[in-house]
Amino acid sequence: MTRLTDEMVRGVIGSADAVDSMLSAATGMNRLELALDALGLAPGDADPRGVKASAVPVTSGLGVIKKFSESVAEVAGKLGMDASVTRSPDVTGFSEALSSGSEVIFMADDETFMAYNVRAGRCANNSFCTAAGYASALKGAAGGLGGKRVLVIGAGRVGSIAARIMSAQGAEVCIADIDSERAERVAREAGASVSGVMEAVASHDLILNASPAHIPGSAIRPGSIISSPGIPHTFDAEARSKATIIHDPLDIGTSVMAVQCVSFSRRG
Repeated sequence: MTRLTDEMVRGVIGSADAVDSMLSAATGMNRLELALDALGLAPGDADPRGVKASAVPVTSGLGVIKKFSESVAEVAGKLGMDASVTRSPDVTGFSEALSSGSEVIFMADDETFMAYNVRAGRCANNSFCTAAGYASALKGAAGGLGGKRVLVIGAGRVGSIAARIMSAQGAEVCIADIDSERAERVAREAGASVSGVMEAVASHDLILNASPAHIPGSAIRPGSIISSPGIPHTFDAEARSKATIIHDPLDIGTSVMAVQCVSFSRRG
């Protein structure tokens, strides 16, 4: 999991309306509709409204990212959850969340960001949910992916999952990564092809960017749609003038996590 920084998270609080506007304009879906689509769920399968949730600060590893837990609680609250941050961190915070009657508990360390469903004893993982959310966003913005050529930049956790998801939806997926062996491995798993990064960018209109590498605007085709979970997010002004770029540092992945976590005990 790419670790967020204080700077990346700083702008999340108070940005929910801007993210909703961006998603609606690009995909025609709000965050709940996007999450349901990403997970293949119907509205009745997961209703987050009123679900009590806690975000637990974690101090292990590299320690607390300032305002991360508050940002997660705000994203959950935007879905209608009754969300708050525990007073205590770590295991004590987890115990506090359980004692408060929370149904969903969000926690993250340097490697894993999860949402735990207390009743079902199951977790939603951010890597899968981010991949599914951004694949859904690209599908919505493109009017479907069946039979369309899609480039996935980055063959790490999020990119590899997204490649499999979009290949299963009928997309012709191409993988590009500076690690050619990793790209080949993911391509075999996803039934995809492999290409170099810059040549692939220049020949694709639909891109899922799961890499922190900078892609110069000069390489991007006019009219491209780029669904971009990769962080740091470094598209330049030329790229933004040429392409529709779907990105936020936290909302999409966290929203999908919340909805999937609720679905574990409320589906059906």
